[in-house]
This record gives sequence, structure tokens and C-alpha cells, in this order.
Amino acid sequence: MPVEPLATLEIVRFLASGPTPEQIIAFHPSPEATDRFYALIAAEREGAITDEERAELDRDIHLEHLMRLIKAEAHHILQQRASYFAYSSEVSTA
Repeated sequence: MPVEPLATLEIVRFLASGPTPEQIIAFHPSPEATDRFYALIAAEREGAITDEERAELDRDIHLEHLMRLIKAEAHHILQQRASYFAYSSEVSTA
């Protein structure tokens, strides 16, 4: 089994832990994963990126997109909860 890049492992472990919507919104990759991402971008810009690094960068970009979608859904869930609780308290005080 191939070793997954650091960013992939961090996200998989985080999501497997069953985070709350608040924890999902607050999630950020480690400084090491972020540094690796920017190093891959720099290598690409310099034209010095290997095929393996290109695949890693593509995965990281895809993961970043997925995390943005997941965070947007977490925001939506929190908004729904807030609306529900606001409505519930209005109904109970009426």
C-alpha cells in the first residue's frame, strides 16, 4: 500500500474522528502540510516538478476543493440549527 501524502492523511484522520460542524469549519492543515503544498506549487512554477509531485499537487488541490465544500455544508448545518432554535424559542414563548 503506497504512503499517502501528509495532507491526505491529516484530512482522513480528522474526518474519521467524527468532527462537529464547528470543528470542520475551524480545521486547517498542519504547517508541515501547508509548507509541502506551497513547495509543490513553487516546483510547478519553476518547471521542476516530477510526475509524482504533480500527482500529489493535483490530489492536494482536489482535497482543498472538497474541504471547501464540506466547510460550506457545515456552515449550512449550523445555519439550519440556528434557525430551528430561533423558531423553537419563538413558538414556545408565544
